[in-house]
Amino acid sequence: MSSTVNSPRKERLLRFAHVFAGLLIALHAYERYEHGHSTYVLFGIAAVVFLTLAAFHHRIAHRFPWIDAVFIAIEALLSFTIMLEYMAQGKKGLPFMYLFAGCMQLVAVFVAFRKSKRDKPSVRH
Repeated sequence: MSSTVNSPRKERLLRFAHVFAGLLIALHAYERYEHGHSTYVLFGIAAVVFLTLAAFHHRIAHRFPWIDAVFIAIEALLSFTIMLEYMAQGKKGLPFMYLFAGCMQLVAVFVAFRKSKRDKPSVRH
């Protein structure tokens, strides 16, 4: 989903997706903190990074078209982290949903990376 040749509407949609992901990750970080889990630091850092990406998405994605693939990979890492936390808590069904989500995000990483290789940025000075 490189935004090097995207319409303004698609750029707004990508920015919204990153803001939404950042807010969800921040909420999860707060929940982890409230329950005394040490992974709240990982989620807090990821939330700040995602919200920063949302603020500067157009500039970043124009220069680095593979950045969306990197952030989807971070989302997959966070999904697998949540899965492991739920497994450690003895949950039965929820870990498999996060495993599925993480695997689908890895597929999306592959697709986004291939698309970014196809959509090379133009050089502007």
